[in-house]
Amino acid sequence: MALTDSEILRQNRWWTEPAWAGRDPHLDRLERQPVRLSTEVVITLDLDTPGIHILRGPRQVGKSTDLKLLVRRAIDAGRDPRAIVYLALDLLEGQSHAELARTIVRAKELAGVTDGCVVLLDEVTVVERWQTAVKALWDDGYLRDDVVVCTGSSAIDLQRGAAERLPGRREAGLDHLVLPQSFAAFAQAVDASIPPAPRLRVADLVTPDGAEVLRRARVHMPALQATLERYLRFGGLPAAVAEAASGAHEPSMETRRVLYDSLVRELQRRGASVAASQALLERLVRSLGSKTSWSQMAREMDVPLGRGRGRPSHHTVRDYVELMAAGYFLLIVYYWRSGSETNEQSKDKKLLFADPLLHTIALDHAPGLRPDVPALVEDMVGVALYRGYEPPEQMPETFSLPQRLHIWQTARGGEVDFVAGPRRELDVVEVKYRGDPGRSAAAAAARAHPRRPVVLVTKDAFEIGERYSLVPASLLLWALG
Repeated sequence: MALTDSEILRQNRWWTEPAWAGRDPHLDRLERQPVRLSTEVVITLDLDTPGIHILRGPRQVGKSTDLKLLVRRAIDAGRDPRAIVYLALDLLEGQSHAELARTIVRAKELAGVTDGCVVLLDEVTVVERWQTAVKALWDDGYLRDDVVVCTGSSAIDLQRGAAERLPGRREAGLDHLVLPQSFAAFAQAVDASIPPAPRLRVADLVTPDGAEVLRRARVHMPALQATLERYLRFGGLPAAVAEAASGAHEPSMETRRVLYDSLVRELQRRGASVAASQALLERLVRSLGSKTSWSQMAREMDVPLGRGRGRPSHHTVRDYVELMAAGYFLLIVYYWRSGSETNEQSKDKKLLFADPLLHTIALDHAPGLRPDVPALVEDMVGVALYRGYEPPEQMPETFSLPQRLHIWQTARGGEVDFVAGPRRELDVVEVKYRGDPGRSAAAAAARAHPRRPVVLVTKDAFEIGERYSLVPASLLLWALG
């Protein structure tokens, strides 16, 4: 059954109430938060050119709130409030795509504006084959002059729907990826004394100007270090950042449970049991910072995945890990083959948690495991490099196969933790998060990549050199932004 007229009108109070924002639950919750977090997509999304936009990202990252902020932005820019249609589609769960189409048509009829609308479809993935309804209305011309923005709790269903049914029908529409807050944004949220990040790349940091930025920022090192220790527990989801900014020592069990449940729900929908989901999380914690392969993971898993029995095959393990990457829970970073002058990659890889809170909840469900802080810092450096170097338009699709972030495999079987950028213009990063980082790894990385910028990420050692530089992790993560 389609949404009723009263439900549609209740969701679109701005049609009749100029003071609607004060009664909106999403904006009210935002006003009550102790900090305001960056919402870049709200500023950049094109609300003037017709097209179908997909707002993607993990659960609880704030996509629904972003839609309400888009409503406010459109009204503030002078758009007729009745030309903005918002539909929270949770009540259509289990309904057919025909009911979704009827709901959209009826909402536009009630609004009384047929062309040039902004149509915001929140939680569209609760409707099976949602893309069929959107496609049909677009092909019939009913949405052709509108800006349509779709979000959903299931990043996987949103990805598949857009890929299967909407090619060639999106016009100016784009995929927009909304991710948890970076360390730099988290740091500013919880400590007002920390300045905005300069958003530099590794190559910038070792120039005279970049080095001066780092030297000046060293006065904030105590605050940055303390904040990094908190970020490794809380991560960047809005609810967790709000708790950290309020002075909490740990993320609440409610915030942890919401993220854990969302991950397990995605795995269960593909056949994994709760026990198998927990075993996979534990395996990911144990492999953090280490080279692994699908075959190795399959050998070390003693709980069946999917609907089969016995140990999982490497194909099954790969399917589930890539499923987690498609949902933006994990980042899969591959090795480049040693001695190869092409972009050919090895079967070996490292699996990174996309947000530190995932590591926190994995430890909750893995009794006996303790945080491996150096490995987690390496993880966060990798994610920050991905966010800084991967082309934004490719990011919604490349959590399973980054194009601008790899691990370098040397001819002698060693490795450089991360190389970022195009192959012939690499920035090189080695992570040694400990009191005495040594110099041998940085020297080896410099030999492997002569004339390329090399940074050794340390716990607190700082030195700008000609062949390589030592930069504390908290300072580097802040500078990358």
